[in-house]
Amino acid sequence: MHNSTFTRQLQALRASLPPEAPDPLIDPPPDAFLRLWECARAAGIVVSELFVVSQPLDPHAAGAYSVEHHDIWIWSALEIPEEQVLRTLLHELAHAQCPPNLPYASFEEEWAEEQATWQRAVALAHSWGMAHLFPQESIAEIQEEVEACLQQRLAASAILGSTDMARTEQALRQIRLEAHARGWTGQLLHEVLTGTCADPGYLAEVLTFDRCALHTCWETAHEPEADPDPETLFGPLSHLHDAAQLIRAVEMLQRTLASCARQEEALRARLARRSWHTTTSGTVSCEQSRQIIHDETALQEVIALVNQLCFGARGYALRMHWQCYETLFAQHDQGRQPAHLYCLQLIFTPWTEVLTTIAPWMDTEDLPSCAPRHPRAIWFLFPSGQDTTPLEAAWQLFVLSWVNCAAISYEGLFHTSTSPLQDSGESQKAIAPEGMEGA
Repeated sequence: MHNSTFTRQLQALRASLPPEAPDPLIDPPPDAFLRLWECARAAGIVVSELFVVSQPLDPHAAGAYSVEHHDIWIWSALEIPEEQVLRTLLHELAHAQCPPNLPYASFEEEWAEEQATWQRAVALAHSWGMAHLFPQESIAEIQEEVEACLQQRLAASAILGSTDMARTEQALRQIRLEAHARGWTGQLLHEVLTGTCADPGYLAEVLTFDRCALHTCWETAHEPEADPDPETLFGPLSHLHDAAQLIRAVEMLQRTLASCARQEEALRARLARRSWHTTTSGTVSCEQSRQIIHDETALQEVIALVNQLCFGARGYALRMHWQCYETLFAQHDQGRQPAHLYCLQLIFTPWTEVLTTIAPWMDTEDLPSCAPRHPRAIWFLFPSGQDTTPLEAAWQLFVLSWVNCAAISYEGLFHTSTSPLQDSGESQKAIAPEGMEGA
């Protein structure tokens, strides 16, 4: 048995099982599988090793083909009909017959390839005398499933606010886990994702999925909140207790996240030009920036900024703290309605510092090399003098998706003589409330 990806996955699976558990590798494979394997080799399909396992090597798949090593694994268990497992094997052999060009450029390309692979699998079954494995109803179900898989990924990309395929797969996996924990059926989740079910309560649950799960390492984490209370987190700033306001917030957040995905490259280029002002207090330096949120374009930009800062911090353990204020900028503002100010603080700690503390046996050479980074503080202002309630409600809904690894606190009234409303091209003096971490 050569040292392939599947061999390593099998070794990891064996190591995870109790000593008394039977070996998950079914060796030799059942005769029906070996017959298909020999048919494939006789037809000139390049295959190396077949792994038939009683437990999946990947919990999210029933089988896989390795483009690099030409191996195939398939999951065969007593509760799975043999015909279904044989269809999976034919599907993987169809991949081996015409290996895909990886990586895929888009989900549309990936699932068009998947549809074509199933068509080749049907053709292989007919040429090898196994046509009974693909009755017409099974072919129709497969086609529907492939289309459903594509639609779910496109929807997950819009909910994530990014077209990054690997991260979208992570997001969809997390959304499915949370839906399962709520007792949703697969059909209900599909309908919510694709818009067939437009219930705003269900959609809010999906939009606020745990985004923290998409970053590998956090310095602090909380027990997952089944239903975090916005009024506890945002205090009197909360707009999510009102049903009509919540519906509007769900619609706006869904629209804004989808636009973040569509305009991802343009947003990334714009955010790369964002100015950061470094302030130093004692021996600690902090990079600060600010954004006034007065329309949906500004909301789109700040959501893209938060996603980019967190998802782009590979190699760092993150610590996240949100602070919320009602803000007066000068003495003469006493009679005015306060503006609302949010501060996001992010502290970046290289994995080597965190993981070697938790697991001193770990070889730091196996971890990504990361230079120390200054903490960052971003100030988000919802100005007074105009109705920004719908924008702020959508913003709060987005912030809730980070609650499992973030500290969120309402800090009350905050006075400062330096207004974030001033032109960002002017000299920027840091707004540094007392007790701010890292500033």
